[in-house]
Amino acid sequence: MTKKKRFGVSTALTRGLSETIHVVENNSGTYRNVVLPLSRIELDPDNPRKLAIGLVDVREGLNRQDPLYPRKAAELERLKELAATIQSSGIINPIVVYKRGELYRVVAGERRCLSSILANKHEIEARVFNEKPKGFELKLVQWIENTAREDLTLDERIENVRDLLREYQEQHSPTEVTASLLRELTGLSLPQATYYMAVLNAPADLKAAIASSEIRSLDKAAVLSGIELEGLRKEAIQACIRGCSLKDLRQLLAQQRDLSKKQKHLFLQTKQQRPLSRRINMGTTAQAAVVKEIIDAILGQAKYQKYVPIFSTIEWSQVKHSTLAFRQLVDILERELVGQV
Repeated sequence: MTKKKRFGVSTALTRGLSETIHVVENNSGTYRNVVLPLSRIELDPDNPRKLAIGLVDVREGLNRQDPLYPRKAAELERLKELAATIQSSGIINPIVVYKRGELYRVVAGERRCLSSILANKHEIEARVFNEKPKGFELKLVQWIENTAREDLTLDERIENVRDLLREYQEQHSPTEVTASLLRELTGLSLPQATYYMAVLNAPADLKAAIASSEIRSLDKAAVLSGIELEGLRKEAIQACIRGCSLKDLRQLLAQQRDLSKKQKHLFLQTKQQRPLSRRINMGTTAQAAVVKEIIDAILGQAKYQKYVPIFSTIEWSQVKHSTLAFRQLVDILERELVGQV
């Protein structure tokens, strides 16, 4: 059975939470540890965790007519598991909040807050800041809090990192964001930081697959984000959705790169051998579908089947690629037929 990869934080990063709290203290005034009534707690709408369920849902119950009901129901069951632990053992780590008028807004620990309500608690231990932490420090505390949990989706993790880097840039502009900087800020390993940087700039189709949780592996997403050809990337995404392993994915891409090299080599080789005179004008077309139809018809013949892989990576929607494909077909025909003329 494949071992499930965990995205837990390192010991250094765990210590970073305390260090970050001290940074927040220096920028936002003193804090105090207190017991707060849960009735005065509010959640942060900008928390990158993106829980669908909220205080009203927990206090008043779920509405079956709510379009988000299935998702909220699943989240509620997970919160009930934590509520059972709170009932028996209490809360080990206080939530982190800052004062906002007469209420206290949660910086870190909203699941503990919601689960405490489900556990019929009326109060909760909290570390309170008198002022809202600055943007970057706030996002860093939330990132550490959220990343320490294993139920975060890949999309939520990526959004966490994006928010963190955005806030850092706003406070330290101009700053070039690199994998090394991300590693320094978060304590991630350099490979993981590099993967995050790659996925942050992923194409739209890959982002959609991540948002729908069809792609859940950071490693796979990083590999997929490096595929420039849209058609090949879509095929690879579907292969991952069907259960393609990371090893198989990398082998698939290696094979495709080899085919592309052979494709380019064949084109250059036949281009050099093509006669410079007595050429026949075969006409032109603006429809890539016409080119594909001609190529498919010829490749359907038994003696040309061996060339099918060469055309497997062609982006038929792009005129440049279709033109190149047709030239390659002509070169192949000339090579195959030259001995028969």
